[in-house]
Amino acid sequence: MKQATKPAQNLKPLRGGLIAMFALLLIQFIVGMYLNFYVELPDTHPGAAGSYAPSIPWALAGHAGLALAIHVTGWILLTLGAIALLARCIMSRRRALIISSSLGLLFILMAGSGGLTFLNRGGSDQESFMMAIGFILAFIAYGITFYQTKES
Repeated sequence: MKQATKPAQNLKPLRGGLIAMFALLLIQFIVGMYLNFYVELPDTHPGAAGSYAPSIPWALAGHAGLALAIHVTGWILLTLGAIALLARCIMSRRRALIISSSLGLLFILMAGSGGLTFLNRGGSDQESFMMAIGFILAFIAYGITFYQTKES
């Protein structure tokens, strides 16, 4: 007797979400490099050397320029997108997708943590390095996720 096979799930919407994440990650990287080379953040602002909470609305309001507002908006969109992708991967019940998308979210949060610390403590090479490592590891994690969703 032939065993019933489980129908293949449509992973096309997940692939679309991953492509959006790749685009956002690349924009985030470019804007971050622009900030790193051409923008000097003020030494004092809401949240400097204190809680991170006041820094986010201050940056979003454009008080340190449009590039920082775009960068912080990108981080928020990446975080929300990573959560949505993880939820979609959990719904697929495919362990490999869940693991790789979980890592993608973790690395985006790592880069965001480095960014918030960079903003609040005046910026250092260590925080810049943390953002760069978070970016590349998230990109790799989503690349692995993308590969796992290809049609067989």
